[in-house]
Amino acid sequence: MLKLAIRNLLHDRGRFLISASGIALAIVLILVMRGIFAGSEEHAVAYVRNQPAALWLMQSGVENMHMSTSILAPQTVELAAQVEGVDAVVGLLYAGGAVDLAGQPAYSYIFAVDADAPFGGPWELAEGRRALEFDEVIVDADLAARYGLGLGDTVRIFETDLRIAGLSRGTFGIATSITFVNKQQLAQWMGVPPEAASYILIRPEAGYLVGDLAERLKQAIPDANLLTQEEFIQSDKQMIRQMGADIIRAMNLVAYTVGMLVIGLTIYTATLERAREFAVLKAIGATSGRLLGVVFAQAFVSTLLGGLLGAALAWVLGQVIGGVLPEMLVLLEPDYLLAQIPVVLAVTGLAALIPTGRILRLDPMTVFRE
Repeated sequence: MLKLAIRNLLHDRGRFLISASGIALAIVLILVMRGIFAGSEEHAVAYVRNQPAALWLMQSGVENMHMSTSILAPQTVELAAQVEGVDAVVGLLYAGGAVDLAGQPAYSYIFAVDADAPFGGPWELAEGRRALEFDEVIVDADLAARYGLGLGDTVRIFETDLRIAGLSRGTFGIATSITFVNKQQLAQWMGVPPEAASYILIRPEAGYLVGDLAERLKQAIPDANLLTQEEFIQSDKQMIRQMGADIIRAMNLVAYTVGMLVIGLTIYTATLERAREFAVLKAIGATSGRLLGVVFAQAFVSTLLGGLLGAALAWVLGQVIGGVLPEMLVLLEPDYLLAQIPVVLAVTGLAALIPTGRILRLDPMTVFRE
């Protein structure tokens, strides 16, 4: 039956390729729009994701970084460092603000850690150095290039001129960027002691269970909130969805609906267009069951080819978009892709099922009359 379906499809290769291409374009639309949505979320949690800190300590009542204010006293950093099982702690200061680049303000997440901190700064440096003097800054390399800036040039943050001492990678997103400054400078802007922290990044000792260390930290510092890295990331993503991601999510929903409709209409139309071929099968004695088998086999083969082609095109398009627009990450998630397989198959089956009544009622004599 499958061989018959494939032979029937290849009898008119042009029509077959058009159907598969229509499905492929629908898949591209669905995957790319979903990838932009997922990429915008991933950019927003890039700092937390790329730090080797399994546990994050913050002010009581705070559960995310976005739209939150958290300040921990200097002694809290010291207490965390003394807990058994802690390999390293980093006191991080964080603020949101505009970075003036060549007269153009760009909103940024501004981070600062001590110059000798084992982590907490940029995870990838394109040029320059990590340790910053009081009047220095690290900005994203792609963002700086957009405004014609480089090492030694000046940007302005909170009415203060800072010299670019480093250029980072992976710190430029659709809506915001990540900027690193000297901790004493940021403490002065925030009006807090340099030893204070907005968040404390904690790296466990090798072989020490994160859950056991979390319990010890909660007992030692009961008046602060403690989250694992993944909990912190998911909490931030949830906050982002409640904020400005509604428009992107709506666009993603529209693209998903349109894509599924295109797949369904393509299969429905392609099935009806092959009515004469189905009439030929009836004329040579094909039973209704065999005829239905061929109908569904052709539909699923077309969807399979279109799906594979669409996934490949979506990946290529994502790479092209990322190359042209570095701030736009198109994140194709394998789990999401796999989750869509039963949905696409269901749409394909339904679209092929709808015209079957008409196909089963075909008069095989029409073949001879034509």
